[in-house]
Amino acid sequence: MIPPAAPVSIIEYGAQINKGEALHALRGFLFVANEGKIRRHYDEEQLNQVSCLNLVTNAVVLWNTVYMSAVLDQLRSEGYNVDDVDVVHLSPARYAHINPYGKYRFNVEGEFHRKGLRPLRQPDSALA
Repeated sequence: MIPPAAPVSIIEYGAQINKGEALHALRGFLFVANEGKIRRHYDEEQLNQVSCLNLVTNAVVLWNTVYMSAVLDQLRSEGYNVDDVDVVHLSPARYAHINPYGKYRFNVEGEFHRKGLRPLRQPDSALA
């Protein structure tokens, strides 16, 4: 029950729960090692494993936030109507673009010297 002193609507309450569930789903997706179970025996090793998961989760959320903002800016610059009422419902806890099983190679030197973000993908003209 929502106390009367806190005028939060049921919709706002549900939105906060959905955000928490989205982050939980992202962590579950990223935590593929050991079948998603903490199998370390010592507290320090468990803390290290959980801290690494939090670090990777935060990296994904930051990456998504930066690029979602770039997409919204591009849409606005192209004349599309981007309503802030809709934007508040976007979540950076998306992970469909991540391959948790792949091998990743990073060109650290090239990325270090790159200015700005990577180019955004353009939709196919057939889909537009």
